[in-house]
Amino acid sequence: MFRKITSLTALLSFLVTTLTSVILYVVPEGRVAYWADWHLLGMTKTQWGDVHTTVGTLFLLALLLHIWLNWKPLTHYMKNRTREMVVMTGPMIVSFILVFLVFAGTLIGVPPMSTLLDYGARIKEQATETYGNPPYGHAETSPLKKFCGFLGLDVDMAVTTLHQAGFDSSINENSLIQDIARSRGVSPQHVYDIIRSGQGGDPFSMMPAQPPEGTGKLTVSAVCTTYGLEQEEVLARLGRAGIEAGPASTFKELAGAYDMSPRDIYLIVKGE
Repeated sequence: MFRKITSLTALLSFLVTTLTSVILYVVPEGRVAYWADWHLLGMTKTQWGDVHTTVGTLFLLALLLHIWLNWKPLTHYMKNRTREMVVMTGPMIVSFILVFLVFAGTLIGVPPMSTLLDYGARIKEQATETYGNPPYGHAETSPLKKFCGFLGLDVDMAVTTLHQAGFDSSINENSLIQDIARSRGVSPQHVYDIIRSGQGGDPFSMMPAQPPEGTGKLTVSAVCTTYGLEQEEVLARLGRAGIEAGPASTFKELAGAYDMSPRDIYLIVKGE
C-alpha cells in the first residue's frame, strides 16, 4: 500500500510539475505579466510559480522515497555480469554523458539547447508586443497620482478621462492602477492607453524620460504598442538618425549594430 501511494504521488506530482514547467516556459516576463494582469486557467504568474515550487518539492520527496523503496532494483543496474557492484557501468556512462552534454550545451549556447531557449525568448517577446511593457517597475501598484507624476501627465485630466470612459466614479488620484484595471476587467496597459488618449498631447512627449527596465529587449513593434506610437513615424525617426530598423528589430540589436546604447535608441525615438 505504501509503495503504491509513493509511486502514484510521484507520478501525479510529476505530471503537475511538467505542466507548470511548460506554463512558466511560455509565461510573459514578470514585469509584463504583472502589468498585463496576466492569467491562465484563472491563475496568475505568481500562483503558477508557487504551485511549481510546492508540487515540485512534493515530487522530489516522493522520488527520493521511491528510490529508497526500490534501492535493490536500482543497484542491480550498477552491477556487471559477475554481479559485482560497478558504479560506472555502460548505461551509467551514457546517462552521465547525456546530462553533461545538455548542461554544457546550455552554457555554451549550441543547438538544440539554444534553440529551445531562443524559442522561449521569442514567445516572451511576442507577449510583450501584445500586452505592452510597463513604463517603470511595478507601475501597476502605483496610485494614479504617482503614476501620472512620474510620466508627466495631468492627474485631474486622467481621473476625468477614466470617468468618461465608464470607470467607477469613486476612482480618484489615490486609486491604484491595478485596482482601476480590475474594476473593469481590463489590463493596466488598457488603463494607461485611456489616460494617454485624454491628455491630448504628442504620444512621443509622454514617453518616460528614461527608458524603463527591459527596454533593450523590446522590438520596435513592442515599443509602439506600449506607448501608442505610430510605427511608421518611429521607423522614420530612426531612419533620419541613420539607423536602418524594422518592426522586429530590438533596441539592443540596433544599439549593437550602430555602436550605441539601447538608451540612445530610445531617446532618438522619443525625439531628444
